[in-house]
Amino acid sequence: MENLRAFLEYKVINIHHFHLYVYEILEVMSIFIIAFLVEKFIQKHLNQSKRFDQGTKYALHQVSYYLVIIISFFSSMNILGINISPLLMGSSVILVGIGLGLQNLFLDFISGIIILFERSIRVGDILDIDGVMGKVTHIKMRTTHLQTTDHRTIIFPNSVLIKNELINYSSSTELNFFNIDIGVAYDTDIELAKKLLITSAKENPNISNMSKPYVRLTDFGTSSLDLKLYFAVETPFGINQIKSDIRMNILYKFREHNINIPYPVTTIDYNPKS
Repeated sequence: MENLRAFLEYKVINIHHFHLYVYEILEVMSIFIIAFLVEKFIQKHLNQSKRFDQGTKYALHQVSYYLVIIISFFSSMNILGINISPLLMGSSVILVGIGLGLQNLFLDFISGIIILFERSIRVGDILDIDGVMGKVTHIKMRTTHLQTTDHRTIIFPNSVLIKNELINYSSSTELNFFNIDIGVAYDTDIELAKKLLITSAKENPNISNMSKPYVRLTDFGTSSLDLKLYFAVETPFGINQIKSDIRMNILYKFREHNINIPYPVTTIDYNPKS
């Protein structure tokens, strides 16, 4: 018994007024083991819970994860007898000194909390941010990860998602509507062109049957009648490929029916010197 007590009270570090004993190291290790088990317990029960949807479960797990880390850290510092007040005071001075850089960091952090609790963006949502479309794979406290259709991962600071305009195609249960612009020559049979455009969209297997494609004459261009084909899809993640397939189909049908798509022609007057 005396040997065990002597082992636990053995000074691992003895520097001036700071002493680190074996039992303190064991207590700190116990705290982190307990924190790990608590985090896994929370994650397990959140996954099994039927009270929350997937987005809410993810948000609660992220917040609980960081809370467990913070509590474990401060508890460990208290056990080791480390006074972190000077550290916090020094950090405040550093924050003032560094200024804008850390402001952006904290802005991203606060934006992450807003996103997780407001649930305007969730894991699995399909977003369009400044022309970049992707599926949300991770929402972290500082950044959000999007996987694009070409399997790239783009990381956005959370403040960008809060401040900038974006399109969330998963925010409602309604269909997602898209359009394709195309110009035809002025002497084109407009009804035939309209029919071919609608047929080209209907033949694509990704087009929703819940809403019929339609065509509008949007403008009288300088060299063409400007048409716009509207169609709806249920899952917009691969919309760029869908649009490409429809455009290819339109091109084949227009060529088959001798419908011309006008394009600007540049002429150069060349007058050689005599």
